Amino acid sequence: MVQHIVSRQSVFNVLHSPSDTEGEHVSDGIKTEVSLPFKTPFPFSSLVLSANYRSVTDGCILFEAQVCCGEKWSGFYKLGLLSGKFKTSFPPQEDAFGRVETDVLTLFKPAEAYRYRLKFYGDAELFLLCASLTRAPFMYDEKTAARLPAGAFEKEVHPISQLEQTHPDRRRICSPVSLCMALNALGYQADVKELMRDVFDQTAGIYGNWMFNVASAGALGAEAYVRRFGALGELKDFVTPDSLVLASVAYGRGELAGAAIDHTAGHLVLVRGWKKGKILAADPAAAKQESVLRAYDAREFANAWLSRKQGAAYVVRKK
Repeated sequence: MVQHIVSRQSVFNVLHSPSDTEGEHVSDGIKTEVSLPFKTPFPFSSLVLSANYRSVTDGCILFEAQVCCGEKWSGFYKLGLLSGKFKTSFPPQEDAFGRVETDVLTLFKPAEAYRYRLKFYGDAELFLLCASLTRAPFMYDEKTAARLPAGAFEKEVHPISQLEQTHPDRRRICSPVSLCMALNALGYQADVKELMRDVFDQTAGIYGNWMFNVASAGALGAEAYVRRFGALGELKDFVTPDSLVLASVAYGRGELAGAAIDHTAGHLVLVRGWKKGKILAADPAAAKQESVLRAYDAREFANAWLSRKQGAAYVVRKK
C-alpha cells in the first residue's frame, strides 16, 4: 500500500494523479481503472470523492470506492455518475462496513485504507480527482482551529440572495447560489438558474450534491474539488485573489451571531476573507441582496464549520 506521513489533523485530503492507477482494462467499450490501495495516516470514518471532467457528447464516468478494515476489504460503493448530458447519484447502499448517503461514504467502524475504481464510457476525460476523509474519532481543538490567518484579506464578491430567486425551491439552493457567486468573482460567467439545473440530483432530490457542484464548476473552466479543512489558518492558501472556499456550516439558535438564518442543520456560505477577528462571508440565505455580505465571529464560525460539519467545503480556483 502507498504510505503517507502521519498527521495530527482530523482531516486528510489527497489530489490523485494518473500515476496512482494500479491497472486498467477495456471490455465492451468500457475502460475500467483501479487505483493503488492508499493507507491513510489515521483511521477514518468518512470518504468523499470529487472530480473535474469533460465529455463533448454523452460520455460518462462512474466513480466507486472501497475501504479496508483490519485487512478485510469491502466491496465497491457507487459514489456518483458524471456525464456530458446528465449526473446521477444512487439509492442508499449499505453493508457491514458502512453506508453511502448520496455523496458521502460513512463507515460503521474505522478503516485504514481505501481504493477507487473509475469506469469510463465514450469520450469522457478526467482532469482532477480528490479524496477527502475524516479521522475516527474526529478531534476538534477550538483554540488552534479558530485562529485566523495573519493580517486581513477581502475578495470582492457580487452578492446574490437565494430568497430573491423566483423558484419554488429557493430555500434549498444555497449551494448553487454560493457557487455562482464564487465563479463570477473569479471571472467565470455563471448563471444561477443554469447552475441549479446542472447540479440538481434527481435521485436524492437535492441541489447540494458535493460531487455534482464541483463538477459543474469544473465544466465552466474552474478547478474545483471537495476539501476538508482543519483550521481557519488554512484559508490563507485557499481564499486568495484566484481562489475561494464554500463552507458547509451547521449551528443552533444563538450559536452564530448575525447569521442570515437563526439555525440550520446544513447550509453553504461563501468565505471571501477575514479581518479583525471576523470571517467575511457571502451568505446566500439573506433575505435581500444588500444583506448577503456579512462578518461572523471567527470562533463561532469555526465551531459551525470545522467542528459541526468537520470542515467540509468546496474549493473553487481560477486555472
